[in-house]
Amino acid sequence: MSTRSIFPNLNEVQHVAVIGTGLIGAGWVAQFLLYGLKTSVWDPAPDFEDRLMGQLQDVFSRLHVDQDHQARCLNALNFAENLEAAAASAQFIQENGPENLQVKRGILEELARAVPPDVVIASSASGLPMSELQQGCLHPERLVIGHPFNPVYMIPLVEIVAGSLTGAETVTWVEGFYRSLGKAPVVCDRENVGFIANRLQEALFREALHMVKAGDATVGQIDDVVRYGLGVRWAFMGPFLSYHLAGGKEGLSGFFERFGETIGEPYSRLQAPELSQELIDSVLDQGELAFGGQSIEDAEQWRDDCLSQILALSNREGGMYRVQRQQPGEQVCCTKPPSDGISDNGC
Repeated sequence: MSTRSIFPNLNEVQHVAVIGTGLIGAGWVAQFLLYGLKTSVWDPAPDFEDRLMGQLQDVFSRLHVDQDHQARCLNALNFAENLEAAAASAQFIQENGPENLQVKRGILEELARAVPPDVVIASSASGLPMSELQQGCLHPERLVIGHPFNPVYMIPLVEIVAGSLTGAETVTWVEGFYRSLGKAPVVCDRENVGFIANRLQEALFREALHMVKAGDATVGQIDDVVRYGLGVRWAFMGPFLSYHLAGGKEGLSGFFERFGETIGEPYSRLQAPELSQELIDSVLDQGELAFGGQSIEDAEQWRDDCLSQILALSNREGGMYRVQRQQPGEQVCCTKPPSDGISDNGC
């Protein structure tokens, strides 16, 4: 006979808290609000309310969210006076403090004291180990890493990483919770520094820096090679499936048979180059030329428009379907994301 979970049923979660409203925290706020969740927020910065409202308006504009939907989102937003007030009555908490072990640990300790043990506390930490973050926290078994990718409200991936004291039930619950928000969570088997995605993208970036430093390629050339070549494939399949299809009828085994020796070729300079001022200046100068002087705001709009179209084309698997939440208390249903990335339709 199975025992009842101490955590709330997923369809009963209507109130969440977001601690820290920088780039990632604001993205989580937008994600939760767009899915109809009451969202309490707090940040130690004195002007965080105005800054967050500006960030949300930018998101709504880029996603072409209509006025009625915007009004419902903002009605569900609650600015708290302190951390304890934000966490009060929340059924889930997403922490987004600075990427500093002592600072994050202090925030998590305070949160753990403020909420009952049936509230999962997830940290957006991008590389800090949860095993160190949860030390000294009350009920550390409900603390877990939930590492998203920018922009949070569009990129489906969330890496879930347990600490040594994290309970298996916590991992299962938070995986289901993120899926209910249209996310595509990946549960990491090991608590490695950098998890999975950052290790991959930093390896590529290190190679790119070596190429720029050596004069082998420019910033613009490297970006074009990725977006017109590698990135087109990577939008819907990873490197292993790509090589599986490059191996002929034998798949990956055929690839290793034909091209395995090239893996040992000295193509890569995996050790990071010295980040000298000369290299930084070279990257910045070439970047300005490659990016055409486009403002950050215009680039973010272009990025989100492109992501909307990619996600609309790629939603063939369950993890790529958005789960559409209606008003609090109403039914949760799945819908395909339309071309603009936001649906306000009922079930």
